[in-house]
Amino acid sequence: MYYYLPSRLSTFALFLGLLTPLATAAEPTPLRIVTFNAEILMAPGSRAGQLQKFRFDHARQQHHERVADVIEVLRPDILNLAETTSKESVDLLIKILHEKGLTEYQGYHVDSNDSFTGMDIAVISRLKPDVVDGEAIRTYFSDGDDPTWRQSFSFTGYSGSRQTSTASISRNSVYYFTVAGRKLGFLGLHLKSNPEDEYSNARRTAEGEVARRIIRGEIVKRGYMPIVLGDLNDYDPDVEDRDETRSTVTDVIANLKDYDSQQPSPELVNVAERITRVADRYTSHWDWNENGARDPQDVYTMIDHILLPAELMPYVERAFIARCVSLETSDHYPVVVDLKLPAE
Repeated sequence: MYYYLPSRLSTFALFLGLLTPLATAAEPTPLRIVTFNAEILMAPGSRAGQLQKFRFDHARQQHHERVADVIEVLRPDILNLAETTSKESVDLLIKILHEKGLTEYQGYHVDSNDSFTGMDIAVISRLKPDVVDGEAIRTYFSDGDDPTWRQSFSFTGYSGSRQTSTASISRNSVYYFTVAGRKLGFLGLHLKSNPEDEYSNARRTAEGEVARRIIRGEIVKRGYMPIVLGDLNDYDPDVEDRDETRSTVTDVIANLKDYDSQQPSPELVNVAERITRVADRYTSHWDWNENGARDPQDVYTMIDHILLPAELMPYVERAFIARCVSLETSDHYPVVVDLKLPAE
């Protein structure tokens, strides 16, 4: 704390409480970022895609209630919410949060382009996003012959012959915030599932290349620092997984972290590096026999990630995976990172 003290009289007056400090060192701004896959969050009375977790409206309502409970417990400043399926679903979540007294939260939704699942990526935030080109949230996709938003890939088909195809990212969203003077651009991703399957790995790799173009061409180009987060459906070769039998066979996460190959080192860092206990490093629970219980044969792996700019890592206070979710709510757990950002 700094004061202007031109004389002994001023010192005496300050002691008496007659003077006001002229300047106070700014306190760091806390920022909690969370990514969570809510597992097919579908509003009552709606039908988005071919998959559904609950068929009946009462169960769907209760699903939203439980996801709202997770938000109430974690109190994120910015929540990247995967597997929402509609604006109505996001609006219902916000309604429940407001009824709880958490009126600072607002929701932002954009329709993705996965016509089969209908899954989208929304953002729930107590902070106001930057409006860029008239939008608070947007998505990037092309179903045509587009060299920017599509990428070719090859795989072995069922006949055993090599085949080629192209992929865009059908489930993504981009949104921007300015926090403590820092411009942060978020890329929420839900990439192709199944890291044990050749076709899925090839398609996910192509999606990853498109994501790198979004980072460079849309986020960095606008002067924002990129934060990549969501259900990446792959393992990070730099972070040991709880399940020692699981390791990536792709470069998806390595390439996302090194989105600018012209730089000498990767630009992004996985916050999971700060989770010191390897046994805690799992974000998904595959209930292989679908009995709703934790069995020894179930699979627990870390496929949800938050990738931060390396220059923000000194401000990370804590990173953890929140075990506040039952299988009734989701087969994923939220990833949480707490930062304290000095003012720029």
